[in-house]
Amino acid sequence: MTMGYGRSAGIARLLAAAACALAALSAGTLIGSCQPEGAAPAIVRGEAGVLVGGDGETWPRFRGEHGSGIAPPTQLPDTWDAATGQGIAWRTELPLPGANSPVILADRVFVTGADETRREVYCLDAGSGALLWTRAVAEDYDGPAPRIHGMTGHAPATGTTDGQRIYEVFPTGHVVALGLDGNPVWQRWFDMSEDIYGHATSLVIHGELLYVQIDLGKPDIGKSHLVALERSTGETVWDIARPVQGSWTTPIVIAAQSPDGPREELVTSAKPWVIAYDPLSGAELWRVRCIEGDSAPSPIFDGRHVYVANIYAELTAILPGGSGDVTESHVAWSVPGLFPDIASPLSDGHYVWTLATSGALSCWDAATGAQHYLERLPMRLRTSPTLVGDRVLLISEAGEALVIGAGAQYEQLGGGSFGEAVHSCPAFACGRMYVRAERSVVCVASE
Repeated sequence: MTMGYGRSAGIARLLAAAACALAALSAGTLIGSCQPEGAAPAIVRGEAGVLVGGDGETWPRFRGEHGSGIAPPTQLPDTWDAATGQGIAWRTELPLPGANSPVILADRVFVTGADETRREVYCLDAGSGALLWTRAVAEDYDGPAPRIHGMTGHAPATGTTDGQRIYEVFPTGHVVALGLDGNPVWQRWFDMSEDIYGHATSLVIHGELLYVQIDLGKPDIGKSHLVALERSTGETVWDIARPVQGSWTTPIVIAAQSPDGPREELVTSAKPWVIAYDPLSGAELWRVRCIEGDSAPSPIFDGRHVYVANIYAELTAILPGGSGDVTESHVAWSVPGLFPDIASPLSDGHYVWTLATSGALSCWDAATGAQHYLERLPMRLRTSPTLVGDRVLLISEAGEALVIGAGAQYEQLGGGSFGEAVHSCPAFACGRMYVRAERSVVCVASE
């Protein structure tokens, strides 16, 4: 038995956000390709309307296409072990540690590393793991030192790519754009020094804009804001205040249906609000009051509901497309449970999985919120769950992985080991899995 793509694709709506993302990638010049010449992209859409496969060659942001945590059609071994090399295509050690996830563009893998004084972007060959180039960022920086927590480190945020450039952010406040050859294109700096754990929100691109979510302090001090940059130049297009406290969540862009017709929404989550904005103007569209505690789990969308879950709060299914405060009108369901303080939810349109750091794994019905099971795993987990076909992949803090069935009953089917601590989400492209472990990048493949 392998971790194959086993869920059949149903009839789905074409997401406008997916079309924009794919168009942006096709506009760039890819360095290479893992598909045979002339082959059509393997785009697969799930029954709930989520683009689950992308083109199979790119993993352009945190948790992949749309931030959903859903992998393209992928074959992986039942088991793998970095110590023995079983199922491991390659493992490459890096000079500096990091907790960010890989970004993949055709045959290139991009990650970052940092310590108290250095910040670096790395580009690796996806096929061999060879380190192709290293680019230092803000080498002469002597500004405010970030308040780094041990859980996040100095390189926790995941970058993104538009097919032409790679974009990265560090807790020092530096946002950089590099060419695919590693040469600098532009650099910006934002004051993130009051982030109590160190900035860990990942970057998101939509159309011509790059979004930088900077949530700081309490809502009443007015320091949280969301910035949209012109991705080719780094110039600010808009910068709006947010009535929320500090967070470490990453936004998503979704295609919604409003009373006035289809529209795109930029969805964010931080205590106490889930807020959706117009991606082009930054104008607020709707908000739901449902978040408590420090917010790290990011929102997801299954084509029907936006799901959010956070410790001290409930798992909440929100119907997008509203206007104003829709807490009373657009919450489809909301249920209590043992919810995460770090890991984001996962949904295939039928089920929703939530994963607490303590190891409490819950499976919920996506339509009703009914709980199918609660399994207490004997491990601690910070990494968000990932759907790989009809399997769910879980990775512990210690770098041990579990593969379970994506159904209404808990069933362990396989797993593996990465040989060191892992605090980031896996990336998938060209039939392989890439994991940024604490000190290295590990590639798992079936061949």
